[in-house]
Amino acid sequence: MQFYKVFYLLVFCAFGLQSQSQEMRTIEAQENIYLVGDRTFSLFYVTDSSVVVIDPINISHAETTLKAIREITDKPISHLFYSHNHWDHISGGKVFKDEGATIISHIRAKENIPENDDVLIPDETWGGPSKTYLIGNKELQLHYFGRNHGAGMTVFRFPEHNAVFIIDLVVPDRVLYAYLPDADPSQWRKSLEKIQSLEFDQVLMSHVRAIGNRDDLQLMQDYFRDLYEAVETELENDTPFFEIPKKVKLPQYAHLKNYEEWLEMNVWRILMEKSIGQ
Repeated sequence: MQFYKVFYLLVFCAFGLQSQSQEMRTIEAQENIYLVGDRTFSLFYVTDSSVVVIDPINISHAETTLKAIREITDKPISHLFYSHNHWDHISGGKVFKDEGATIISHIRAKENIPENDDVLIPDETWGGPSKTYLIGNKELQLHYFGRNHGAGMTVFRFPEHNAVFIIDLVVPDRVLYAYLPDADPSQWRKSLEKIQSLEFDQVLMSHVRAIGNRDDLQLMQDYFRDLYEAVETELENDTPFFEIPKKVKLPQYAHLKNYEEWLEMNVWRILMEKSIGQ
């Protein structure tokens, strides 16, 4: 097995060990928007003519999502959108491709998908900062804010319901994921500011808790701010570099999931950005 496959396997196995699997369920966010999952969620949107799916996750998850769709409608599945290039969100697309769906992603996501037999390359791509699709008399707005988490990260907005689906950039009730692999923390923060400028009331999310609001986005921004400030304070105080990860404490966030396990890794990621610019 190639190194990168071993690496991804270790990362996601570690995540699985600390987040025990729960029963898969279908959550109705709006009368025609549903999320399917346990701690990781796909989304499907029922339009007047067809069904749109966002992120297949993996083969098993995609099959469960397809079953959930068929319990609600027999409309064809016309589009499968990838949110970004990470395997844990875009494996299993064949399930929907076999149903006739066209697979679409931002061009940056397509260009940066590592080789994986379980991941189908998109049939179509879009570029630039935004694009609107009209599918079955329903608008679906796609927004790209540049590099932040992964490549080609897309935020989806549903004007009909004044709702957004934010994948990975906002994870409620939890600190940032481990050491933030394949992420640009500074640009992530800027992306969150840009997302705040969008019009929406409801926030749909892909991990931990499926439905929230602007408070969840604000909490992520606050955490980033306080994390940066704590690291910068230790650097200004000339704290020995390798002692900083253990020195930084953010007790106001101690109630968040994985605080004890991941805070030090979060600190290390900001230190790397501050010390080597990466």
